[in-house]
Amino acid sequence: MRIAILADFHLGYPKFEEDSFRQAEEAFGRACEEADLVVLLGDIFDARTPKQEILARSFGMFRKAFERKWDVRLVEYTSRDGRVNYTRIPVVAIHGTHERRTKGLVNPVELLEKAGFVVNVHSAVAVFEKGGERVAVQGMGGVPEEYARGVLEALSPKPVKDAFNIFIFHQSMKEFLPGDSLMGVENLPKGFDLYLCGHMHTRKIEKLDGALLIIPGSTVVTQMRKEDEERKGFFVFDTEKKNAEFYEIKTRPFFYEELEFEGAKLDEVVRKVRERVERAIEKSEEMPVVKVKIKGKLAKGLDPSNLELGGVVREFEGRAVVELEKEMESDELRERVEKIRSLREGRVSVREMGIEILKRKLKEYGVVDCDVEMLYSILSENKKDAPQKALSKMLE
Repeated sequence: MRIAILADFHLGYPKFEEDSFRQAEEAFGRACEEADLVVLLGDIFDARTPKQEILARSFGMFRKAFERKWDVRLVEYTSRDGRVNYTRIPVVAIHGTHERRTKGLVNPVELLEKAGFVVNVHSAVAVFEKGGERVAVQGMGGVPEEYARGVLEALSPKPVKDAFNIFIFHQSMKEFLPGDSLMGVENLPKGFDLYLCGHMHTRKIEKLDGALLIIPGSTVVTQMRKEDEERKGFFVFDTEKKNAEFYEIKTRPFFYEELEFEGAKLDEVVRKVRERVERAIEKSEEMPVVKVKIKGKLAKGLDPSNLELGGVVREFEGRAVVELEKEMESDELRERVEKIRSLREGRVSVREMGIEILKRKLKEYGVVDCDVEMLYSILSENKKDAPQKALSKMLE
């Protein structure tokens, strides 16, 4: 049996709403053509309560599954909470962290389930059959990371006898992301042939003991990290050949650039940013998304707050979607941080730290002959007239 594995459409994502639909529609449409069974690993929608326009367009996408004749039959469905399945179409889904809602409220995947578009296998088991082969799919929708291990233990999924067993879930994993509270491979239920994970937007295939873990990644850029430069798409796993093939989809070009400076002037930084954006535009057949991260130090006397890049973003409107991130420091800022750190290490009180900083700032402006402690006391009263009172004392 051929199983299409897709995740993280994020339909309705505000920054790239049209991209989210265009790319999901291509992925889902091709998956329905290529596979016997389609599995959706959560975050189909970007919001817990999508707008009606988003829902309506998604219904149109899911109707593609009704346009073909499926040879696979759903032969068994059981859920822990007594839910009823409403469709025989072999499209399986769970909710993701973006869709999770408080118990008792309907999430978007439950809405798709009740509309007959998907078989919801959160806390449920669905068994499909084709030509004598049986494939059992069960899963756990997205839960807060700190609860994932406990929920898995409570669900305690068990493989179905005489079937190819798939467990699907939507979580971060400590093998791929930092975090002591994250679940790991050792927490996965034992005895399954294939583990499929949504939530993480970078695709991966990992071999486990006699099984595979597949993370298909997202179909749209949302996090704008270096890893998002990789091509987007979905996997098709063949249960007979025991291999997975990646199907690439057409996506908006995304470029991630990092620029590091040492003693740079403002116009130099702006010029370099412009060059990187222009280069990305030249490489692209359609309007690209360009993320530029700016790091390092400006020239002496310049502060990162002096670096105004809004004009660059506006300059490329209509030619590129530009996002800029500043991680710059100045000698003055570094000196301040070091001073505060040394004061802290010396077990200096907050008041003493404040007095020391105020004394230094006054000295910078040529004010040396005044009662700094008295001024600090007036200013720390946090009253509206505190600055005026402090100034009056200085002029006495």
